[in-house]
Amino acid sequence: MADKTTEKKVPVLKAQNLGIQFGGLKAVDDFNIEIGESELVGLIGPNGAGKTTVFNLITGVYKPTEGSFYLCGQRMNGKKTHQIVHAGIARTFQNIRLFKKMTVIDNVKAAMQEHLTYGLPQAIFRTPKYWREEADITKRAMELLDVVHLSGKENLEADNLPYGQQRRLEIARALATDMKLLLLDEPAAGMNPTETEELLEIIDYIRDTFKISVLLIEHDMSLVMKICERIQVLDFGTTIAAGTPAEVANNPRVIEAYLGKPRKEAAKDA
Repeated sequence: MADKTTEKKVPVLKAQNLGIQFGGLKAVDDFNIEIGESELVGLIGPNGAGKTTVFNLITGVYKPTEGSFYLCGQRMNGKKTHQIVHAGIARTFQNIRLFKKMTVIDNVKAAMQEHLTYGLPQAIFRTPKYWREEADITKRAMELLDVVHLSGKENLEADNLPYGQQRRLEIARALATDMKLLLLDEPAAGMNPTETEELLEIIDYIRDTFKISVLLIEHDMSLVMKICERIQVLDFGTTIAAGTPAEVANNPRVIEAYLGKPRKEAAKDA
């Protein structure tokens, strides 16, 4: 009998030879990744490298034309976005997508609707079951707002929050789905250094407290290098490097992808 302590755990996310083709263009080709429980992995690359396309594949926005992906061993190919969210994958977006005219707390509660068991008649007549479940999700929403440092803001319209706080509200709403894997698409975009540092602390806290795995797209390299355990680099839809932050930062192919030429070659041509 195999020693259970040496058995390899099923990864939270596993993508095998994942790809998509639009007409004659391969936007993502042969993408492979494994992310374990509570791991925080960065996905970086120049503009147009295919990073957001990978997120769209993993969340069911696009259907892969090649390969497969799995959540905790369960094949996700062919599932619709809401089914993938229900299974345990949630995301934030480059462009903030909140219910701008709803309150902060109602934005979070909206993500919990699948957990409610009361029906329309119980909602109309405000039965004890309705009030009990509403109290439960309100309490949970307040706890999540505290996690992202938005306590006291719950009754504001989401549109009235400063930009950085709207970003954090998106994360709280994603957490409300009880996900296993959180996809963060440029969460620090538009933030000042203080807001970015606070966001870094929140992401670390979420991962450690909720045991959630995180896949992060980010252009702020200082944040990526500080927070990610591993980094995978895309260029023109293909992986050109993967490893620790130090390994990736010193990889000639990565330097060339970002700067156009390796430093030594650029110096020769000068």
